Amino acid sequence: MSRTPSTSRRRALALAAGGTLGTLAGCLGSFGPFGDDGNDGSDDEFVDTTDTPEPEYGHWFDADSGYAGTVDRRGDDRVTIAVGAGNGLRLDPAAVWVDYDTTVRWEWTGEAGVHDVVTYDGPAAIESKLVDGADHEYAVTVSEADEGVTRYSCRPHQGVGERGAIVVGPDVESYVTEYDTTPVDYGDWFAETPNASTTANPLRRDAVTVRVGGPGGYDPEAEEWDTAPVYETPALRVTPGTTVRWRWVPGAGEHSVTAEDGSFESDLVAVEAAESPEDQEDEHVFEHSFSEPGIHRYACERHRENGMRGAVVVEPSRH
Repeated sequence: MSRTPSTSRRRALALAAGGTLGTLAGCLGSFGPFGDDGNDGSDDEFVDTTDTPEPEYGHWFDADSGYAGTVDRRGDDRVTIAVGAGNGLRLDPAAVWVDYDTTVRWEWTGEAGVHDVVTYDGPAAIESKLVDGADHEYAVTVSEADEGVTRYSCRPHQGVGERGAIVVGPDVESYVTEYDTTPVDYGDWFAETPNASTTANPLRRDAVTVRVGGPGGYDPEAEEWDTAPVYETPALRVTPGTTVRWRWVPGAGEHSVTAEDGSFESDLVAVEAAESPEDQEDEHVFEHSFSEPGIHRYACERHRENGMRGAVVVEPSRH
């Protein structure tokens, strides 16, 4: 049985305008077989989206994203989306509508450097690795819990249009974004922070992890740990009740997580790096659960003036 959204979350549909979107033929060439309907995904097939109601995406596709309407794949068991399509900086197709229990698979083209696919906002949890190369795949099977609109992007290329959306649910309904995801004004808080140009939006999650000391991970070519005096995701937007876990990167030096208002504070900790991941002991973890709406600023007490700063924005529902 399908689940109907509450009146407060429903809005009238805007019907797709214009003529037949035959130009989608090239976009759909990356699709593999779908369900049992006999569609073999050949290059000369396309989906006419003229009569497909368009969900509300806000201004998500205002940038040059290759968006040409929502491809309706309700009734199919599997869909495939190309990562790094078009000029190497597009998701193909940009927007797709599926039923519950559909497996959505992303396939990397290998064009235009590193890519990932990560939820910007919405119910579906999409979080792939950042990969440079072709033939990488990442898949998510959506469920009734993912009903609605999930906007996602390639984080390195979100600003230049590599954005997508998945609409989940069998009903002809339109969903507004439940949480405000407009840009946050942090003042000059991040003036000296190199990697805080956008706010990540892992909304409606029980827990979120932030690496302390850079992106983390072991570089097998350099045979060393990848570290830097930064928080991997400095600006983070979550919903009330989310627990943020800060995890120290081995060999990153001595760092802390200290709230500007004194509401939470970790120890000043350094985790010694082993020569290999197999020999590495457990990393240090500090966590705090957020319930009060607002902007919660924090910093490393040792590197605060060097730009090692972060912020957790707690966003209440608009409905």
